Order: sequence, then structure tokens, then C-alpha cells
Amino acid sequence: MELTNFSLYYGNSVDKDAIGAIAYRNKDQAVYGSIIDDFQTNIVVVYEGEVDEPYIQHFMVRGEHCQIMNVAMEDFRKELLNGTHKVLLKCLLEGDIIKDSDDRLYSMRRDFLTFEEPIRERKLFIGYANFLQKYVDAKMLMKEERLLDAYFCTLEGLHHWAELELLERGIHPNTAVWDQVTGLNTPVRKLYEELTASTETLGQRIELVLLACDFSMVSKLEHCAAPLLRLLRSRRSPWTMQELMLHPELEALRSVMPIVLRQLIYRSIVKEAAVWKEARAYHEPVRYYAE
Repeated sequence: MELTNFSLYYGNSVDKDAIGAIAYRNKDQAVYGSIIDDFQTNIVVVYEGEVDEPYIQHFMVRGEHCQIMNVAMEDFRKELLNGTHKVLLKCLLEGDIIKDSDDRLYSMRRDFLTFEEPIRERKLFIGYANFLQKYVDAKMLMKEERLLDAYFCTLEGLHHWAELELLERGIHPNTAVWDQVTGLNTPVRKLYEELTASTETLGQRIELVLLACDFSMVSKLEHCAAPLLRLLRSRRSPWTMQELMLHPELEALRSVMPIVLRQLIYRSIVKEAAVWKEARAYHEPVRYYAE
């Protein structure tokens, strides 16, 4: 079916609050049970504000299975920055824009394809936070001698590290991350092989990889934390956590910002300001600054 037919279908069936839509035609053989490849066509319908339609709808359009995903623009941006919703990212980067009020979807796709700022910085920040979280989890599990759980967290941490390596080179990570990093000048693929195929004990393999992860985290920290550091250095007076969490420049990073901030403090890149101690000041907020 031609995309012009989808455009006609869209115009006749989606309410006026929708600001755009993207159609992704599955060119490969269907994969049974896949959320995207099980359908001949996937359509992402984007709304300005609150979405009244169900998130997922399934239709038969002229004899073809069609999946429609209804999403608010703000949520769409967040999902794309987080990189966890591979379906939406695939539709944006590879689909056909069939309706676009004010060229907003076109501009969004252009920015993601070219990694325009601030998208590049924000994706690096989120990717680093995910990498750091898995490293911290694995370290705690090792202390508790829960080796299999620590192994799984370490493997996930390497996956986030590999995604970071791709992002730093302007490459969008897909579901075949290990194939993507093959040939790149990075130790992460070798560490993956060490963790999964080495003849050493499981504990030794995990400890070796976590040591390499620690070195990588230190070397990448300031670069990946640039949006937060820039804001902390933008004024003389220190910032409270509440101010950082509510600042519009960190809006897309709120959920992962605290763990990166704690790492910056641990590495003495960010410091806590001296708190004025007074008997009546029971709830004096901690304040942070970076030189």
C-alpha cells in the first residue's frame, strides 16, 4: 500500500489535536511476536498535550496489519533521549513522515540524525548514568557474594559502555550493539569476550571487568556530565538539589541526574558548600558547586 493511502487514512481518522504522524513500513519478513516486525506498518501519532487515545491500537487497513502508537510530544522526546524504546527510535529514523505540523517531526529527526546539541550531550549524560548505575549495582552484589546477579549487572554495564562508545562517534545504538562496536578502537568488545568466554573463575572475570569499568567511568565523567557541570559553574552561589531538579536545562535528565552528581562529588569535581549551622535551622538544604 502506498504511503499516500496512509496519509488519507490518517486525515480521516485521527483527531485534530494530533500534530504529526510517522509511518514505518516493515520491509523484512515478519518476526513472530515482535512488537514492530509483526506488523506490515507501524504508525506513530504525536500529540501536543495529553493523549486521549489508547497508547496502542491495532487495525486492518486494506488487508494489512497496522499498529498505531499514540504518544505525547514531550514523552516522545524523553523516550528517544533515553534510547530504551527502540520501536519509536526506529520509526523516527527510518519511517516516512506523513503529517507534520510546523515541521516539528522533521526537525526532530534531523537533530537526531545529525546529533545536534543539546541532544548529543543529553544522550551521553543518560548513557553514562545507566553505565554508572550498573557498575554500582554490580559492586554491591559482589560484596554480597551474589556472583550470578553481579555477572548479569556487569554484562548490562558493558552494554551501556558500548552504547556510549557509539554515541561518542555519532552512531545511534541499535539492537545489534556488539556488531556495531566491532572494529572500533575500544576495549569494550574485548572485555565482553573476557567476561563471557574466559577460563578464569566467574568472580575473577567480574572483578577484572569492573576494574576496567572504573577506569572508563573516571575518564568519561567530566565529558558526559557536561550539562550538569556547566549549570553548576554558571553562577557564583551554590545550587540546592531542588534547584537543579527543577531547572529547565536538566529537565530531560532529572531521573538520572542524582547518581551522576554523587559520582562527581565522590571524585571531588563537585563540592558541597559549607552549611551555616544554627540551632533553629533544622532543614538547611545541602548546596553544590563546581569550580
